[in-house]
Amino acid sequence: MTAPALATRRYGLGAGLAGAALNYFKYWMLAAAVLCFAVPLLIAQYAGIELSAWYYAVNAGKWFTAFVGGGFVFTLLPQMIAAGLTRRELAAAMGVFGVLWSLALGAVGFAGLFAERAYYGAFGWSQGIDATSGIAPIGSAADTAAFAAYLPLLFLAYFAAGTVIGVASYRWEHAGWLLVVPVLPVVFGLDVALYSTEPVGPGWIGFLGRFIDEWGRGPLAAAIVLATAVLAVAARRLLIDVPLRSKQA
Repeated sequence: MTAPALATRRYGLGAGLAGAALNYFKYWMLAAAVLCFAVPLLIAQYAGIELSAWYYAVNAGKWFTAFVGGGFVFTLLPQMIAAGLTRRELAAAMGVFGVLWSLALGAVGFAGLFAERAYYGAFGWSQGIDATSGIAPIGSAADTAAFAAYLPLLFLAYFAAGTVIGVASYRWEHAGWLLVVPVLPVVFGLDVALYSTEPVGPGWIGFLGRFIDEWGRGPLAAAIVLATAVLAVAARRLLIDVPLRSKQA
């Protein structure tokens, strides 16, 4: 392999991982979309529709993104290093993977909210979220755009959180997963606070949101950027220093 190819293969690998993951999970995404548009139509036969089904699918996607980041790095680490990739190259590839994956899922989430807005509007339903003060409509088209604009950042935060936990789980075989305890409450709490919503998941993980939901979206978005950067640096540091266990190499 030529020197230029060696210098850039980490980026090609990252893009390739993102493309392969999106291709592999495309039918999962399609199934989620079908359910989000079919289930409200069924429920409407018996009750009014006030909540956005797509919002819940997006939240499930955030958790799934954490599993993708952690699962991929845990699985790929010994295989890629054994194949000749350096740890620094794998760290860069995972960074590219995370950014592209998050942008793609953010775009899907953005488009889905607008498609659902038109769908709900056609039937006279209310597209809302389960906020701390009760069911809150997402609002106008501009409000919907503002609501969805944070999705790529949130997906990236969950990806970084999952990657840190995945690397730690490989490095410390029996105790690395315990990083879930400090990491997820921070990411999940910031997410909950950003939209002033009820936690979509275990309530105790979102306790942080109750203390910071008055910050406003600007400071909260900055806090999410900072948390994501810290997690990305931690994941890279762990990945660069991690020893390989011979039984998995």
